[in-house]
Amino acid sequence: MRRLSSLFCLCSLACGKGADSAEEGGPSFSYPLDDTRRMNQLQSLGTHNSYHVQIEGTNIEEWQYSHEPLDVQAGALGVRQYELDVNWDPETGAFTVYHVPVLDYLSTCDRLEDCLAALGGWSAENPGHHPMMVLLETKTEPDNESALTRMLEDLDAVIAEGWPKGRLLTPDKVAEGHDSVAAALSSGGPTLGEVRGQTLFVLHGSETARSLYSEGFTVTEGRPLWPHCEGEVEAPACGLHIFNDPIGDAAEIARVVQAGHLVRTRSDGDSDEARANDYTKAEAALASGAHFISTDWPAPHPDTGYVVAMPGGTPSRCNPLTATADCLPSEIESPDQLH
Repeated sequence: MRRLSSLFCLCSLACGKGADSAEEGGPSFSYPLDDTRRMNQLQSLGTHNSYHVQIEGTNIEEWQYSHEPLDVQAGALGVRQYELDVNWDPETGAFTVYHVPVLDYLSTCDRLEDCLAALGGWSAENPGHHPMMVLLETKTEPDNESALTRMLEDLDAVIAEGWPKGRLLTPDKVAEGHDSVAAALSSGGPTLGEVRGQTLFVLHGSETARSLYSEGFTVTEGRPLWPHCEGEVEAPACGLHIFNDPIGDAAEIARVVQAGHLVRTRSDGDSDEARANDYTKAEAALASGAHFISTDWPAPHPDTGYVVAMPGGTPSRCNPLTATADCLPSEIESPDQLH
């Protein structure tokens, strides 16, 4: 399988401390336990289709929700995981962000570069945040390997251009000093101090695309994106998993979380739970130990008041499966320690 071109000169984990602010004289935040608290000991709020804006008058209930701009979600709502649907133009190499052509196309950021600028600006101004995660769901994928490789290289290039490498949490940074990402995470993974202020980007596409990108889930060297895996914790390139059903997938989530890997799940889907004001799935997601819990409703539903937030989070909290009993949410992230 043809190796994708490497676009990054990677630094060690230590270069991430303080992120961009370190280059400007050091961060102004202080987390005394950052050398002992681990990245996989957090649990935080995410949003599904994070760019989405409801088209006025739509009668499709699943599409009847709107999100605030990404920087507002980060600042006002405490969101730390985002999902962007990216649509590739093979002529220009550009990626636009929307859900469905013509029928559901409104977005708070029309181009991937715009989305990165909005979220990246907030991150730069608030370097004390714990690691964030951005899922890049490739909605358009060529059916031949050559074109698919080119699309993936274009996606790498947009991330390289739009996100400073000092604040980019690549698989290589996590794998530093270990044989692989999987080995690093199974050994405990990086401390929060080593990755604070950084963001990891996930390739959330077809298995064909993810396998091509990671050479059969074996290679992370030089890759800016994490290929999401589906419960495979032994493959060298695997460290991030997506399970959308915290009830049906509860056993798998627990197994992967206990292996030290990162997991994203969902608290609701198609606004079914929001319309019914049903928190069964949300409660299962919170109890599951998944690190990122995605919702359409980080703000209250206009009719039922359904809303998902981290209980006791500041805005995030200690993971109920992996954090030590003495862990405090303010050690994960504290509002007065962002800057």
